[in-house]
Amino acid sequence: MRKLLFVILSCALALPLSAQMRYRVQPQAPYRSGEAWLEEMAGRNRFAWEYDADFRYIFDNREFTPSQDALIPSGTLNTLAFIPTVGFSVQQSQRVHHRLAVGLELAHDMGSQTWAGLATEPVAYYDVHVRTRRGLFEGVAGMFPRRFHEGDYTEAFISGMCRDTDRIVEGLLLKWRGERFFAELGSDWMGQYGHARRERFQVMSFGRWDAAPWLALGWTGAFYHYACSDLASNVIDNHLLEPWIKMDAARRTSWQELSLRLGALVGYQRDRAHFEDLMLPVGGDLILTARRWGVELQNETYVGDNLLPLRGLANPAGGVYGTDLYFRSPCYDGFYDRVQLAWLPRLNHYMTLRLAVRAHFGREGFLGWQQQFSLRLSLDALRHRDTLAGRCL
Repeated sequence: MRKLLFVILSCALALPLSAQMRYRVQPQAPYRSGEAWLEEMAGRNRFAWEYDADFRYIFDNREFTPSQDALIPSGTLNTLAFIPTVGFSVQQSQRVHHRLAVGLELAHDMGSQTWAGLATEPVAYYDVHVRTRRGLFEGVAGMFPRRFHEGDYTEAFISGMCRDTDRIVEGLLLKWRGERFFAELGSDWMGQYGHARRERFQVMSFGRWDAAPWLALGWTGAFYHYACSDLASNVIDNHLLEPWIKMDAARRTSWQELSLRLGALVGYQRDRAHFEDLMLPVGGDLILTARRWGVELQNETYVGDNLLPLRGLANPAGGVYGTDLYFRSPCYDGFYDRVQLAWLPRLNHYMTLRLAVRAHFGREGFLGWQQQFSLRLSLDALRHRDTLAGRCL
């Protein structure tokens, strides 16, 4: 099944060719617009060198009460991540653009007193954009930064810690952007079968349809295949799907956002070797957001079943399943409430800054709190300010 899934995703990369054939601009007769025809022909297969540098500073201090079993371990993430890439691009036509880039992620944990392991992961990817009459298609294949994902995945799908430490995706990413609709489907191959290393991959999807200026409907999905190794013969399915609705009342006010987002989480989990019963955890998630002058107050409340029922069980390969099986925040175990106060100033189009304080509450009461600061600077966004929708930023 997993091989079939990857074959389907690979075949989907052929969409740019079919879209180009369908919407190809036919040259007009010379007597009608000779100059326009020559101008378009001159723009075909235009070669250009590409270069990019993405800089991130991440600070995340977590202080959680040990008496509450410390669902999130206390500690501090203080990291610099720098990804320089070089490559080339080919403007095949006015509608089709190809890009190939290679590079390396350099990361350093502040205070570690060593530069060992500075080069963490290679980066190499192919990126194609195809503009059609109905929208823009983009396909990415290879090892690329996680920031290429544009979907709004809550921490019920991927925690902030996982997002900040596992910054490179190895797989495919397909995106479609229309006038009022956006969708993406991506895969991440995390492990190859080995003696102690399990075969693992995840497929993630996000979609949003703006039904009205104040109303959006969409979905979020994560489908994780946690397969076997020489030491562990069991296979675990861990899937989660959330249809959601979002209403924003800020359109006719001076606020930037006054929104309510309500989602229904439905899980599918099964350990094929050790449990005959299928686990179908369900729950509801409510997110309230108010933002003005770049200051955001947000409250998220989850009520439902435990979305991590196998988290503390023994892993046949050693230890417990924990974060090897679940990438979401461990707080979604029945009742969870998080309050966040953040400052998100709009500095410019190529630099983003975020300063936030978070308080976490569970069934037993106060769990702990976080202080966060992040800064990101993108050279690609600086160089291509007028083509934001046509590049991975």
